[in-house]
Amino acid sequence: MIKKAFIIFSALLLIYMVWPGPSKISDFAPLPSSDKSTLEGDTIQVPNVAAYFSDNYRKYVVDYYTINFREKSLFPFPPLRLNHPPEYSWLAIKRHTDSTYLGELLYPLRDSLYVNGLEPFYEDGSPKFWGSVKLNEGENLWYTKTTLRYYPSTKTARIIVWIGIISSLYLLFKLGRRVLI
Repeated sequence: MIKKAFIIFSALLLIYMVWPGPSKISDFAPLPSSDKSTLEGDTIQVPNVAAYFSDNYRKYVVDYYTINFREKSLFPFPPLRLNHPPEYSWLAIKRHTDSTYLGELLYPLRDSLYVNGLEPFYEDGSPKFWGSVKLNEGENLWYTKTTLRYYPSTKTARIIVWIGIISSLYLLFKLGRRVLI
């Protein structure tokens, strides 16, 4: 009984870990009604980073990328959502990233998508800070800027982690049986 459960768990975990998903930031859809940023650091200088100027606020942006990440990963369940302090954007996204919120969408033991937002104005148009100005990109003025950074993992790394998890569980089970006998 325990052997069958262990084998089923191992097989399901392996399927989860090698299941195909997005491999780069360009696999994700651009933010609707937005302009893609052409600022230095938002294009090709930092791998797997994309930024968009828009009038979309946090709830819409995070929900949009949660759905997009789920669709690209083909899982029947959404990714986990974590909130981080905005100051962490300098480490998670890139240096000198302005931020009012930073969220992480992740499938554990697989990939992470960081969603960073700069919102100098409230949704009603009133400024959050003294000296808040609209963001200028091209010919448009925008209320928000969203920066994404994707951290994919390789299948080789996932399989190595899977082997480590399964080996550890097996050894713990063997040790537990010795201790109880």
